[in-house]
Amino acid sequence: MSYAIFSIIFYVINILLITPMLAKAQSGEQIPKVNKTFFILTALLAMILHHLSFRESAVHTSEGTSFSLLAVSSMISLVIALLVTVPAIFRVKTLAFLLPLVYSFAIINLLLTEFLSSQAVQWHRQVLFHIALSLLTYAVCFIAMLYSMQIAWLDNKLKQKKMMPSPAIPPLMMVERHFFRVMLTGFILLTATLISGSIYLLNAPDSSNLHKALFSFLSWIVFGILLIGHWKYHWRGKRMIIYTISGMILLTIAYFGSRIML
Repeated sequence: MSYAIFSIIFYVINILLITPMLAKAQSGEQIPKVNKTFFILTALLAMILHHLSFRESAVHTSEGTSFSLLAVSSMISLVIALLVTVPAIFRVKTLAFLLPLVYSFAIINLLLTEFLSSQAVQWHRQVLFHIALSLLTYAVCFIAMLYSMQIAWLDNKLKQKKMMPSPAIPPLMMVERHFFRVMLTGFILLTATLISGSIYLLNAPDSSNLHKALFSFLSWIVFGILLIGHWKYHWRGKRMIIYTISGMILLTIAYFGSRIML
């Protein structure tokens, strides 16, 4: 069995640990205690094995390292899992509800990478900083999108009065506050990514990555409008969610869709 399969098994164990607790929190039932040590151990094993599966898929050449497009997507899902798991361990309440989604996303990526083939992507040594920054940026913006989905879900449950008060369920205002902090961090990282990418484009012999820069810039504009709207006009609710998802769609096209279409 490969590293990916073992990683999937540990991710599934984590989902089975967390999901019953979250389900009972919604219904107001007594929340069963999760063995924190066991959770941390299985989460770390899942992510370590995930990383090893990514390294296993690498093809080293004289120009750099080559990965499949699905392997890059799998790497992003690993970064997302790491960024959500570590704060959740230190009791950041708003992240617990995101863990099953994040781990499910990682499982899907691992399965696709393990059983499907895709276009190869060359990582040149001279642009490794820009690539690492791009992966981190996408991961942070993806977490912001998950926060926006959590806000929509909480708002809907509260309006329908289908949720019982529970200490495990974070207040809506707290989730919104964390969302905008993560979104601002993603926007700053995206700004830095565009700057470093511009330097690379100026030195590139061709314009093959121009489409990526264009869609990334459009995403930057959408996220910027969202942050200005929240700061100046106190945007919340559906408008905030629409802008977040729209920005992520543009960023996904920049990172993955443009390579598939071209």
